[in-house]
Amino acid sequence: MRRTTALGLELILPAAVIAVWWFVSAGSTSPYFSPLQEILTVFGATWLSGAHLDVLGMTLLTFALGYLIASILGIVAGVLLAANRAVADFLAPLLEFLRALPAIALVPAFISALGTDLQMRLSIVVFASIWPVLLNTLDGIRGLDPVVRDSAQVFRVPRGQRLLFVTLPGASPQIFAGLRVGLALSLIAVIVTEMVASAEGVGAFARAAQYSFDIPAMWTAIILMGIVGYALNKSFELLEKRILRWHFQMRRAAS
Repeated sequence: MRRTTALGLELILPAAVIAVWWFVSAGSTSPYFSPLQEILTVFGATWLSGAHLDVLGMTLLTFALGYLIASILGIVAGVLLAANRAVADFLAPLLEFLRALPAIALVPAFISALGTDLQMRLSIVVFASIWPVLLNTLDGIRGLDPVVRDSAQVFRVPRGQRLLFVTLPGASPQIFAGLRVGLALSLIAVIVTEMVASAEGVGAFARAAQYSFDIPAMWTAIILMGIVGYALNKSFELLEKRILRWHFQMRRAAS
């Protein structure tokens, strides 16, 4: 009952926005502000019919590969830097500089170096989403309870087991926080790179619809990516709650 109530409350605002959009746009004759009914009709014919599944599939493939690579590299790099504080402090200014660079601003440089194929899009996605994972992993490991760390050393737990069963589980709440931020950044990076320099994917579809003044089709791409982003975020939230169940139970007990 609690989950059903929470889901109902979560859907109230989107439902209200859709209702307002429906009635406000119902009598619109502007080519730039199509009625929502027309947009939804085009949405069904475009995406629900399966005619453009390959377009969505390319976007999801780029997102999944880029996000997976960024997550693995970010966690591994965070663990290695946490194990050597001198190297981490030496690289800190460079890491902060790279983290502050907007990935989208580097698209022209990546195009010049890698062209406009899948490799370039993956590189942008990895660059955009690796930093929150890396830095959160580093901070999470550094923030481990010293008593836990010292206890593992006193009992001479092997380094590999200490990493797998003490360090990573202890840092996992912050690692998952970085992974959630990286999830959103990955999806944004995919869509923007497709809009700027690709002939494939939902972003390229939206750009082509805009250039051909097919405004309803353009809006269907926007709505689709909103749905995909929401579904990915909710799926990640469920996975996080399952894996970090012990963490949430400890927080509830402490409160």
